[in-house]
Amino acid sequence: MGSVGRLLLFLVVTAVAVVMVLPFYWMVVTAVSPASDILAFPPKWIPSRLTLEHFTVAFAKAPWLTYYQNSLVVAVVSVGCSLLFGLFAGYAFAVYRFPLQNVFFLLILSTLMVPVQVTSVALYVLLARIDWVDSYLGILAPNFASAFGVFLIQQGIKAIPLDLVEAARMDGAGEVRIVLTIVAPLLKTTLATVAMILFLGSWNDFLWPVIVINSQELRTLPVGIALFKDPYGSINYGPLMAATVIASGPMLLAYAVSQKFMIRGIALTGLKG
Repeated sequence: MGSVGRLLLFLVVTAVAVVMVLPFYWMVVTAVSPASDILAFPPKWIPSRLTLEHFTVAFAKAPWLTYYQNSLVVAVVSVGCSLLFGLFAGYAFAVYRFPLQNVFFLLILSTLMVPVQVTSVALYVLLARIDWVDSYLGILAPNFASAFGVFLIQQGIKAIPLDLVEAARMDGAGEVRIVLTIVAPLLKTTLATVAMILFLGSWNDFLWPVIVINSQELRTLPVGIALFKDPYGSINYGPLMAATVIASGPMLLAYAVSQKFMIRGIALTGLKG
């Protein structure tokens, strides 16, 4: 690629990066701008002065510590369950051979094509009958397992030589021990990728929590932000953007940590033929 091609590629990448970063920049600028700057026309991309008054209002209007706790519990437990079930299910589909194996695998993958709006009513009725509505178990119910996790982990396990599994079996290791001590360490990159995607999805999930949650004590961050307005429906954009900045912090941190782990996993792990 010549210098002109590299320059064009650099310009395209820079333009895409600016478009992707712009909404986040506007959110932060709105959160630290005075009220007169927020609705100004033309928009002020640089605040006339910095202020933290919107953060003060945001912290006073909502129990953010409770929202953080609920979101963290839901995200961590759902990711943990999905990784555990996905690891063993992916191992079963990658290593074993059994009747209707492909049919069952396709059935699992087909759930990815069913929108949550289709199943939410039936799932809500089921949870209401077992008294799981307005509880942590109700929020976690759709996230105990992930078809996406099963698929990605199964693909990763298929890349592992089966000779390692057979050697472990000859040494007397059970299937659970093989999965946890041999397969899982070799899938650090895949597991980190699955965990990152599932964590971000669970942290940002809005539709199902807002359906199943009735009490403020169980609200997650997306639900709390969506209801961050006065009883008449008017929106104060400064505190709203401040609340969004507060909620985005852990998500950005989780993404950064996962990225570093994934890069380290690619560099330090793998199999040599």
